Amino acid sequence: MKKKLLFSVILTAVAIGVIAVLFLTIKTAGGGAKEISDRPDPESIDIDRIGSDAEFAMTIPEYILKASGLLEEEWSASFLDIVRDFEMKTETARVTGVRSDGKEVTIPFTGVSVSELFKELKPLPGVKNVIVYGSDLYAAVIPYDEFASDGLYIVWKKDGEYMNPSADGVLKLVQDGGPTKRWVKNPVVFDFISDFSDKGPLADRLDADTVNFVSQQSLFSLAIGRGPEIDIGEYSLAIMGLVRNPTTLTYDEIQKLPQVSIYATLETISNPPGGRMIGNAIWTGVPFSSILEMAGPEKGALEVAFHCLDGYSTSITMDEAMKDSVILAYRANGEPLSPTHGFPVRLVIPEKYGMKWPKWINEIEIVDYDYKGYWEMRGWSDYAGRDRPDLRYD
Repeated sequence: MKKKLLFSVILTAVAIGVIAVLFLTIKTAGGGAKEISDRPDPESIDIDRIGSDAEFAMTIPEYILKASGLLEEEWSASFLDIVRDFEMKTETARVTGVRSDGKEVTIPFTGVSVSELFKELKPLPGVKNVIVYGSDLYAAVIPYDEFASDGLYIVWKKDGEYMNPSADGVLKLVQDGGPTKRWVKNPVVFDFISDFSDKGPLADRLDADTVNFVSQQSLFSLAIGRGPEIDIGEYSLAIMGLVRNPTTLTYDEIQKLPQVSIYATLETISNPPGGRMIGNAIWTGVPFSSILEMAGPEKGALEVAFHCLDGYSTSITMDEAMKDSVILAYRANGEPLSPTHGFPVRLVIPEKYGMKWPKWINEIEIVDYDYKGYWEMRGWSDYAGRDRPDLRYD
């Protein structure tokens, strides 16, 4: 009985994690939670008595894998779909991984190759990396040429036995010949991206292969009032002021511009030491320098002012705006920005506190004077650099 109950609890925890990362909320028309009729009674689950892959997959029917990003069409499938659709493609492979201490481990895993699973996907030009997110807020960055080659598997058996969910996950991404730190437990999102950069402050930098992140719903959010309601079909972003080429872009046009993804930490300027108003994510968007190059700032341009749909505004200097780490973001952790975090676009500038990360931007204005925004006019630092917490007030 204890083993059955423990397995049930683990499966429930995995399901919650999967749903959280993918933002999947199953509801009825009336708004209440929908019962999943084909989920087995927890009392009936006994890992030792599971007789088939399909039966194992049916213990967690909520488990969905999703491919998104630079693809002609997004893709999703449940664990059960994969087991049924790829039954004839399931294989057992001896996978060798290199641990962080340099030692090799070789384990027989059973599952389906990633190249087979995703062979119908049509990546768009510019794909250079795939970020694989796990339900435990862990991610691995895999170069696309490696991702598209043989040797990468989604597996559910280890040494001929169904994997222990608490140790290995229900599913696991493994790579033959690669570092084990790229083995992702309970993968849920495969985000096809262009360049990946980690050029933020030294304290925020991580190994480029692996990232720990905070999901959007767990990341703190502050605003000066109620967030705006945005009709994305009517949305536009104006780049104006001291520019040679004033430009207006739609949301679709923004997403077609050159892309980069960066790992960056967001922290509110009022966060005390050890406070909770801090979090990190992988942000995807347009290098802001390319926005400026497209607009063509005039001689004498001093600052870039951002005007937002909720009435908020702030500014950064032209020198700051041209840094490689500054982006106009429209995605976070493989998903479009949530309304709380600035959908459709926000600025990401890793060296600065959150007051310099404006959300819901609809106007970018190039000016020739020291622009003071909402919080700057109320005494907060115009510099707002995370490297100088002693200068939070002007």
